[in-house]
Amino acid sequence: MLSEARGGGFSPHSVRLAWILALAYLLVIFYASLQPFRDWRVPPEEILRFLTAPWPRYITLEDIVVNLAAYAPLGFLLSIGGGARYGPGRGVLAATLAAALVSLAMEAAQMFLPARIASNVDLLTNGLGALIGAMAAPLFAPTRILGGKLHAVRHHLFLEGMAADVGLVIVCLWLLTQFHPTAQLFGTGYVRATLDLPAYFKHTPQLALSGEAAVVLLNLLGLGLLVSALMREAVRPMLVVGSVIGAALVIKLFAAAALIKAAAPLGWLTPGVSFGLLAGWILLYGALRLPRPVKLMLAGLCILAATAAINLAPDNPYQSVPPQLLAGGHRHYLSFSGIIRALSELWPLLAVSFLLYALGARKAEAS
Repeated sequence: MLSEARGGGFSPHSVRLAWILALAYLLVIFYASLQPFRDWRVPPEEILRFLTAPWPRYITLEDIVVNLAAYAPLGFLLSIGGGARYGPGRGVLAATLAAALVSLAMEAAQMFLPARIASNVDLLTNGLGALIGAMAAPLFAPTRILGGKLHAVRHHLFLEGMAADVGLVIVCLWLLTQFHPTAQLFGTGYVRATLDLPAYFKHTPQLALSGEAAVVLLNLLGLGLLVSALMREAVRPMLVVGSVIGAALVIKLFAAAALIKAAAPLGWLTPGVSFGLLAGWILLYGALRLPRPVKLMLAGLCILAATAAINLAPDNPYQSVPPQLLAGGHRHYLSFSGIIRALSELWPLLAVSFLLYALGARKAEAS
C-alpha cells in the first residue's frame, strides 16, 4: 500500500506499464508527425520562426478537438509515471512540460518537410491536450471514486497480473484503430500503401466481397478469442466480447459521420462486411468454449491470416479518399489520422507479440 501511495495510487506494475506505453506512443507520434519521410530540405529561415507567425484567420472547433485528442494520451501516461516519482501534482506539471517539448520538437522538425506545416496553434493545442490528459490521470487511480469503480470492474471480469493488463491495452488500442477512415471495417495491418506494394489481384465483385468478409470474420474471431482468454472462467464472455465489438462499430460510425463527414456514414457496412460479422459471430460462439491456451494460439493465427487477407485483397476502385486526408485537406486531421494509421498498421504486430508472450508464460507456469 505504501508503494501505491507513492505512485499516486497506482500499483508498481501499472506505473511500469504506463512508462512502456508512453515510450511506444512517443514512437507513434514521431511516425505520424514526420510523414511522408521524404523531400527533406533546409528551412529558408530560422527553425522556430513559426512560434511568432500570425495565427490563421480560421480555426475550427474540429481542429482544436483533434489536436487535443492527439496529445491527451501522452499526457495521461506520462502523468501516471511522473506521479509515481514526484507525486500527483508535480507529475501533472512534469508530464505537461515533457509533452509540450515533444510537440515543439515535432513542429520544428516539420520545418524541414515541405509537405508539412509547422504551427504555433498546433503547439498550443497539443500542450493543452497533454495538460487535460495529465490532469485526468490521477482520477483513474484505484484510490479515487472513478478509478476505484473501473478497477473493481476490471478485477471482476479479467485475470490479475501484468500480462492481463497488457492484453487489455492491446484491446483498447484495437478500438482506437477503428477511427482510421478506411472503407474496410476491422482493417488493421494494411501496409501495402505505406510500403508502396502493388495489388496482387484485380478487383472483381466476387473477390471484393469475399475479401471483406474474410478480413472481418478473421479479425472478429481473433479479437474475440483474445478478449475471452483474458477473462475469468466464471464470467460469460459473449456479453463482454459483444460490448467490445459494438463499441468498435459505434466508433466506426462516428468516424465516418462526424470526423470525415461521409455522404453515406454507413457506406462501410457492405454485404461482405455484414456476412463477415454474422459468420464470425457464429464461429466465435463455439470457439469461446475452447481451453485458454488454444484460444491464445487461434487468436494469433486469425490475426495473422486477417493481416495477410487485407494486404492481398484487391484495391477498391469505388473507394474515394476523404478530403481531410489529401495534401490540401485539414492538416490537423491529417496529423491525427497519421497517429491512428500508425496504430492500425502496427496493431497486428503488437497483438501477435503479446499472444506469443502469453503462450510462453503459460507453458512456463505449467512446467
